[in-house]
Amino acid sequence: MNNSSIKNSISILLILTGSMINISAYAENFLIISNTEHKYHQAIAKNIEGSLKQSGDTSDNINAIEFNDIDTSSYSSLITIGYKAASTVISSNSNKPVLSLLIPKLAINRLLQENINKEYRYLYSAIYIDQPIYRQAQLIHKLSDSFKTVGIIYGKNSYSRKKNISKILKNHKLHPHNITVLDRTELISETRYISENSDVLLAIPDNTIFNRRSIKGILLTTYRNQIPVIGYSKAYVKAGALAAVFSTAENISKQAIEILQKNKTFNYISATRTHPEYFDVAINNNVARSLNIHTIDRDYLLQLLHNSEPEDKLSSENNNQRQKK
Repeated sequence: MNNSSIKNSISILLILTGSMINISAYAENFLIISNTEHKYHQAIAKNIEGSLKQSGDTSDNINAIEFNDIDTSSYSSLITIGYKAASTVISSNSNKPVLSLLIPKLAINRLLQENINKEYRYLYSAIYIDQPIYRQAQLIHKLSDSFKTVGIIYGKNSYSRKKNISKILKNHKLHPHNITVLDRTELISETRYISENSDVLLAIPDNTIFNRRSIKGILLTTYRNQIPVIGYSKAYVKAGALAAVFSTAENISKQAIEILQKNKTFNYISATRTHPEYFDVAINNNVARSLNIHTIDRDYLLQLLHNSEPEDKLSSENNNQRQKK
């Protein structure tokens, strides 16, 4: 082999070796913590795992109850799905970048305030389970022009949002009719009262008010008063709510991957705590017919909602901060 061939071979070897080093340097290992028995959680985890694998990354998926027995030193970032997983990880003070999915805005803020010093909060990102109120206000408008007064029941986990939610609804020409229930024994009577004085009831994430034990009674009470309920999940629509704007597993996992890839590409940790960007909508046509409400086609409604999204979503409700690693 002549000198020219040897030099060419060495150059090719260096290029290949450099490429391998570069790929290795950017490959990361993620730990996903969730309720592994929850189908919605697992759909999100599976989507994220698939996208990470395509990018050359690796990941493991564990149940939240296993987390305290896991050595996280080999993982570059942690991804939590649901409140229990977020609470377990944040209270552990792992000092790893964390992206929490499907958690109420108030809950993640409270967990950070109680467990994480301010100088380390830049490590914690989140996609809230809450849809932005402006989006729900638009849904109410698109469903019926007759919906003017919006009843909202607040509990101990949500009453601090009352002022902000009322302001946003008023900005969208809707009149909020608020009530706070701290004693669950009063929930049905207060639901009856608010449904007698509202055009529509807007459900917001607060498990002290809306949970498996209470939802049937709330829906039955509002139905008897011929008042529709706007839910925040597809399950609520199936249970008897008129409609809901919500994010699917594909919606959440798509946004999660975008956040992870952005941090990886630009080599910084961005404390992006935000509402879902991607969303879907569901309508219960049987409920609509029973309440004599004329509804529009679901696909057309979704298109209208997309068209009504503000150009600058971050200035509406999102709390996004960017800090370099």
